[in-house]
Amino acid sequence: MIARAVLAALCGTAALAPQSTQPASLQGVWRNVERVIPATTAPGDRVDPFGHVPVGTQKDVQPGLLIFTKQHYSRTTDTSVTPRPSGSYGLPAKPTLEELLARWGPFQANAGRYELSGDTVTLRPMVSKEPTDQTAGSFARLLVKLEGDMLSLTPIENSRGRIAAGVTSRYVRVE
Repeated sequence: MIARAVLAALCGTAALAPQSTQPASLQGVWRNVERVIPATTAPGDRVDPFGHVPVGTQKDVQPGLLIFTKQHYSRTTDTSVTPRPSGSYGLPAKPTLEELLARWGPFQANAGRYELSGDTVTLRPMVSKEPTDQTAGSFARLLVKLEGDMLSLTPIENSRGRIAAGVTSRYVRVE
């Protein structure tokens, strides 16, 4: 009799528990540990800074940090396959275009507000290395997969349109 009452109470509680596809909190500090570069099926499917990287899983990624607070995010990512140059410029205080591109080309940074809905996060940059990304109405939409302390983000759309073959970036929680 008591067992039935406990079972009924548990079943009733389980039935009332909200069913959600929304991942656990994104809040925290995340370090980039891996990228999965997809094969493309059509020209233009891959519109990202990783166009020069071979298809497959890249495990030796350069540093990247993603921070989510309650409403805001900040992201800085070195998208280079190898470490960027760290030595002096050929002519101090007068870098060549090639020297600047080698240091700043494979680097992305932006910060702003975000909204999480189900398994999708929408980033709305307020400041960005790329000035066109900080204009009104600019956004990036990514699929979210959170498994324990591992976060995977795959871009699916931005203010310029659909992304057919987005690069999945994987992060591990560090705080």
